[in-house]
Amino acid sequence: GRRRLRHLLLALAGLAAALTAAAAAAAGAGAFVAKQQYDEFVAEVAPPGELLAELPRGGARVYDRHGALLSEFVDAYGGLRRPVPLDGISEWMVRATVATEDANFWENNGLNIRGLARAGVENFSPFGDSDFLEGSGGSSITQQLAKNVYIPRAERAARTVDRKLREAAIALELTQRYTKEQILEWYLNSISYGGIYVGIQAAAEGYFDKQASDLTLAEAALLAGIPQSPALYDPLRNRAVAVARQHEVLNLMARHGAISPAEADAARRQELRFKANRFRIEAPHFVLGRVAREIEQRFGERALYENGLEVITTLDLGLQREAERILERRVAEFEETSDNHNGALYALDVASGQVLAYVGSRDYFDDGIEGRNDNVVSLNSPGSALKPFTYMTAFMRGWSTGTGILDTPVRVIDPGTGQFYVPRNPGGGYRGPITAADALGNSLNISAFKAIAFAGVDNALEVMRQLGLTTLDSPLGYGPALTLGGADITLGDLTYAYGVLANGGVMPGQEALAPHDEGERELDPIALLRVTDGSGAVLHDHAAPAERRVVGADFAYLVTSILTDPETRCLTFSRCRELQLPEAINPRTGDFAPRPSAWKTGTSEPFANSRAIGETWALGYTPSLVAGVWIGNADNAPLRNLYSTTVAWPAWRDFMAFAHDRLELPAREFDRPPGVEQRELCWPSGRLPSEQCPDLRRYRGLFSSDTLLALEPDGVRDIRWQISAGRYDLARLTRDSDPEALTDSWWREVAIDTRTGLLAGAETPAAFVAREVRLALPANEVARWGGLAGWAAEHDATQLLAPSEASAASAALVRVASPAAGQRIFGSVAITGRADSPGFRGYAVEWGRGADPGAWTRLLRSDAPPAGGVLATWDTTRLADGAYSLRVLLEDEERGLLHYRIPVTIANHGPPTARIGAPADGAVLAGVARIGGVAESIRLLEVRLEVGVGLRPLRWELIRSAAGPEAGGALGSWDTTAVADGVYTIRLTVRDRAGGETTDSVAVTVRNAPETANPPLAAGDGAG
Repeated sequence: GRRRLRHLLLALAGLAAALTAAAAAAAGAGAFVAKQQYDEFVAEVAPPGELLAELPRGGARVYDRHGALLSEFVDAYGGLRRPVPLDGISEWMVRATVATEDANFWENNGLNIRGLARAGVENFSPFGDSDFLEGSGGSSITQQLAKNVYIPRAERAARTVDRKLREAAIALELTQRYTKEQILEWYLNSISYGGIYVGIQAAAEGYFDKQASDLTLAEAALLAGIPQSPALYDPLRNRAVAVARQHEVLNLMARHGAISPAEADAARRQELRFKANRFRIEAPHFVLGRVAREIEQRFGERALYENGLEVITTLDLGLQREAERILERRVAEFEETSDNHNGALYALDVASGQVLAYVGSRDYFDDGIEGRNDNVVSLNSPGSALKPFTYMTAFMRGWSTGTGILDTPVRVIDPGTGQFYVPRNPGGGYRGPITAADALGNSLNISAFKAIAFAGVDNALEVMRQLGLTTLDSPLGYGPALTLGGADITLGDLTYAYGVLANGGVMPGQEALAPHDEGERELDPIALLRVTDGSGAVLHDHAAPAERRVVGADFAYLVTSILTDPETRCLTFSRCRELQLPEAINPRTGDFAPRPSAWKTGTSEPFANSRAIGETWALGYTPSLVAGVWIGNADNAPLRNLYSTTVAWPAWRDFMAFAHDRLELPAREFDRPPGVEQRELCWPSGRLPSEQCPDLRRYRGLFSSDTLLALEPDGVRDIRWQISAGRYDLARLTRDSDPEALTDSWWREVAIDTRTGLLAGAETPAAFVAREVRLALPANEVARWGGLAGWAAEHDATQLLAPSEASAASAALVRVASPAAGQRIFGSVAITGRADSPGFRGYAVEWGRGADPGAWTRLLRSDAPPAGGVLATWDTTRLADGAYSLRVLLEDEERGLLHYRIPVTIANHGPPTARIGAPADGAVLAGVARIGGVAESIRLLEVRLEVGVGLRPLRWELIRSAAGPEAGGALGSWDTTAVADGVYTIRLTVRDRAGGETTDSVAVTVRNAPETANPPLAAGDGAG
């Protein structure tokens, strides 16, 4: 009985409150409550516009450089908030809201009297179905605005008399101060429409992808029904319930005269088309990583969610989408056979350092490949992609593009691991002497290993850090294996560094917001172009990039000149000349040719005691654009059956071709800066020629003028080395370099025992000692290389190699006892001597014309040692009289091929005479060359004039064959324009009717084409 009485009293109090409210409408606000209480409620009623402005303006909207929306950040509490004026809201939305929430809104004093009465009965009546204060609300639009703006979030759900009285008082005060239009505008911009959408503009965009001004009647009715119960009437989760609520709203609108019944029926029949993807996001790794991080750094942690930022980024959405398609297509093509499931692509504008494309993984939303991992900033082993920076450092210390490196076996202790390290080349094997250009272009590991040993690991580290690499911080330090990928690098850093090469040594970008470590770069790539807040105020406006010259233009160009030349790749890449960007018109030459580009690949083998592949890379640039591609697995699972040219390089090429077309970038050559100098070099060392370097064994390479100056005497160096721009200390780099070490020492004069071809010893008779300039490769670098003889034969240098063994030891195993050296012989001659050794495999006896035969004729080959000292018998009667050489070859299992050679003279009858008088030996020819000389014999049969490529031709081409010379001793003429420039040998042969034959030859150089930086060498002249 007492509980029932209490409910009755409360019901009466509620009715009294409702009646008091009705009276207040006529008598004024003071009659609603005591004046003192009313004043206390409204004392701090600031304009709602000011309070709304202080509320979070919604999450940042991120756009590409052309204004295409990439994504929008959403705060879990504030949702999406985009205020619009009332005249920017559909009239249907205004009518639907008023009819649904507060039908007499335009006439009331801010309070919904009927609603309050109804709420009083439901909340306070002991006869209602609700518990105390658990009935329906009775709030007007103005009351709801008061609640949303002035009542703290934590108190809004509380059903207390005090909260209701405060809400009503504020509503009355707002109505007195502001127009109904202003109140309705504030309300529509502050009400929740479910999920993350706060305000009508956010709801219109979120549900229908349109502006609030464009909402139809059907759409407006649906949205107007949501605020009563946002979770229940969510149209994307509870469509049927939401549509039923829409019909209720249309009925209310028709009942209150806001629309006609016919309009309501038409709206019910209209099909609702909701936005397909509520949470669309483009370039997710870029937006959620790079952009979000910079917004927080610049404007604070909550700026992304509360300031209503409009963010224009540097990204080109067209390039981004194509990059994603290319990566997907290329990875999918070999996915089953390679076990590779992921990739990344990063591209920058060379001149500005702006990010144009940023694909952090194949698919951000694929958890099966750990797609959310950002592989642009993940640490991975770059394989050979660091080699260009190693060679750049070597160029700073005096090397040129033509410097020779001995690609021969090497083994050292790596200080980074404390273990022996034995580098191997792609495909195995050794190349012997090779130029720096060919070594870098073909990505030879051993050559790079020796390059960093020359450059200095610490020096290379310094250069790499200044060029942009920020992760070279191993506490164990680094050894020479660094250049082969022995470090953890990010694709972002590496692409930025390659961009510096493309930009001639200048790093563009913005000042690093989070400074990097000492010695590292000061700039970062640019991601933001313009940022404004919710009020339109400009917070950030990128004008022009900052710039730092970090290496000299000359050193950047030396690397670029190699990476752009397809001829430097043909030892490793079978399709070297095809690995270029598609053809385009070169505005400088007008030719339609492959677009000039520089690129480098990398393949990592990061697994201990395994040749398994970790990832592959492709990085490259034109003067306008730089891009990098990483192919691998985010979980570091190994790959198989994959090369850098399988997926990474084709993806790089496809993107670069598309990007240059889309951006309409013209084909441009890389300009050679004035600090690059061409110098003559000595083959095969590639050092500056010494006096001993043969004239016919020279070629050209590119140097930095600064390093040449820095290597000059101190008086010049100390003044002039500073010409080099860049943060590195060029003087320090070159100070410890020995200029003599950059001068050729491989060609040197040695004493040769002419009988054996070995070094003359103390017991060698003076008559058989010849001082000759021979090629002596550094013994410590070729000691473990078994390919020297094959290399020398390939490059026509067998007779030019300096022997490493003294004659005495060899002569004990193979020698000619008879005939004696220089003896005149005739008829049938018995050749005696020795050809035997512990490792005997066989011997041969041969003869050749002249003191230094270009060809040998074999008399005998035997697998058994000679019996009784007789090596062979030689019938000289069929040969023309003259000088000959006789030699015995001994093949030994351990020592290889040994020989013993002596000169003899055959005197069976008088020989023919053959002598070339013009051109002279060593002459340089161009055009049609006239050849003259002497060709005589009493019984002359034939005069043959021939030419062959190189110093020791393997084949001869006939110039002229006749019974004798022409008038005046003219032997013939040779049109040199029909052959390539290079070294050739002209040979004259005179034969008589008795079988006598005499030859003479001269070596000449054909030079019809103008000189170039790296002139082609004829086969056989020693081109490495």
